[in-house]
Amino acid sequence: MERFGVGVVGFGGRGRFFSRVFSQHPASRLVAIAEPGDQRRAQAKEAYPEAKAFASLDEMLASDEVDVVVIASADPAHYENTLQALKARKHILLEKPMAQTVEQCDDLVRTWRTHASDRVSMVGFELRHCTLFTRMRELLDDGVIGNVIMGQGIDNVSVGDKYFYHNMYSRRSFVRSLLLQKGVHTIDLVNWFMGARPVRVYAVGGLNVFGGDEPEDKRCSSCDEADTCPHVLRDAQEKGVLDFCVFSQAVDVDDNSAVIIEYDNNTRAVYTECHFTPEYTREFTFIGDKGKMTAFFDNPGNFWIRVEKRFTNEVQEYYPKAGPGGHGGGDVGIIEEFVECVKTGRQPVHSIVMARDSTAIAAAATDSIELGMPVDIPLCP
Repeated sequence: MERFGVGVVGFGGRGRFFSRVFSQHPASRLVAIAEPGDQRRAQAKEAYPEAKAFASLDEMLASDEVDVVVIASADPAHYENTLQALKARKHILLEKPMAQTVEQCDDLVRTWRTHASDRVSMVGFELRHCTLFTRMRELLDDGVIGNVIMGQGIDNVSVGDKYFYHNMYSRRSFVRSLLLQKGVHTIDLVNWFMGARPVRVYAVGGLNVFGGDEPEDKRCSSCDEADTCPHVLRDAQEKGVLDFCVFSQAVDVDDNSAVIIEYDNNTRAVYTECHFTPEYTREFTFIGDKGKMTAFFDNPGNFWIRVEKRFTNEVQEYYPKAGPGGHGGGDVGIIEEFVECVKTGRQPVHSIVMARDSTAIAAAATDSIELGMPVDIPLCP
């Protein structure tokens, strides 16, 4: 097919990333950017004069040039933006989280099946394309630990203050929970490695380090304690980012949580997330009836996998090299699969239903924390 036209929704960090990628890819043309904010829309016009800049998604969807819609808007807008694009029968690349409730996720799957089942719908879980995690999946498929019965995923987030607690991600009214915004990446991997459908979760969480009694309007840029506070965010205005105080009364999103997941094949997994650890890593453990697999991920690409066998002293170690681009090759990998799917008409290997299950775990876990009780996850409609 000819180069397809791409419209990007949102011109924040991920929107800028996708705009750059699709403006440079030989298979695509960046033809439109939809951004409601006047300042960001002006920045989009300046950065990509060849693309039309719209104030709304409705206006962009009316353009005959747009074949693909990349949704990189703010988290609360993902559901409505995706609903509109599906009904307009566009190919979709949707940044995670897919939506903010199980019901919204299921509604998107129904809408895709009703209006756009012949269109590509992919959710941005790029870590599934990282070399470490593709190798883990290959080893599990080869049966190195037998049938997977128990799993664990750990998110160690040393930059929780810098990435989340200085901005709107620290507010439940905006993000619901960091299980959805941040944790869903690792939850998706755990779900993929367990190889089953989630049916129930029980979760607990707390706000133990961030939040507090500081006024809502307090900012790092005008704080008397900026020289001594280890969480200070400097040069926020120059960087164009928010610098809310991490100890503000408005902060109400848990900074640590633990989730137990039950699956339809009588297996189970645990996911934990902490935003004040010294290190920024992901750690995994999976136990089968024939052995145990542990694995380690960090951003510099110091990847390793260790497999231990039952009843023997056999140990196997693997050190996959990170692929090109960000997320250990994941950013490049997901773009290339998406482009191939659009060009050939096939659906992604990682389907929208798989994405729904992972997002449903995070959403149901958020419900569980709020309710203080286990929450069932219905099968995808």
